[in-house]
Amino acid sequence: MRRITDRQKQVLDYICDFIDEHSYAPSIRDIQKHFGLKSTKGVKDHIDRLVEKGYLNRTEGTARALRVVRDGKKAIKKIPLVGTVAAGLPILAEENIEDYLPVSADMARIKGMFFLRVNGDSMINAAIMDGDLVLVRPQPFVEQGEIAVVRIGDEATVKRFFRFKTRVELRSENPNHKPIVYRDEDEDVRIVGKVTAVLRILE
Repeated sequence: MRRITDRQKQVLDYICDFIDEHSYAPSIRDIQKHFGLKSTKGVKDHIDRLVEKGYLNRTEGTARALRVVRDGKKAIKKIPLVGTVAAGLPILAEENIEDYLPVSADMARIKGMFFLRVNGDSMINAAIMDGDLVLVRPQPFVEQGEIAVVRIGDEATVKRFFRFKTRVELRSENPNHKPIVYRDEDEDVRIVGKVTAVLRILE
């Protein structure tokens, strides 16, 4: 990559830090405000130079379309891999984390995403096998029938989630497994996040 000026480096560092904190890029006005500039023209000039020199990618037509490029490659994030969920602990408690896996920042735009190791064959017809790693976007709700990580008491499971007036149904993608039904007065059942991708390690 071509050398950049000190000010361009400051702008690039700010964009990197902003993306790491918010999982999306700052707007032109965000950058203008941070550096106390009188107009957006100076910001645009710095971004143009960073794009020309290969430090940023930009998609025209959107306000937050900047992507950081490092060493000629797309930015990478390290996402925690959660193994066995220990009783009484939050899913992302240090005791649950087995490792950190690198993924493209495009796949992990939301802060707090994590991988969860799947146990069992209940989701095989959704192409989620025993031992697969699912990438989870943390959120407290999903649409009817979407695949979610659901916490029941101190355990976590991956199922299709359905909510009805007085009950919750967790449905498998395997005819050998019957739906699991929880009434409102049953155990504490809550959505941890939505499954957005599946990673299978072959060796």
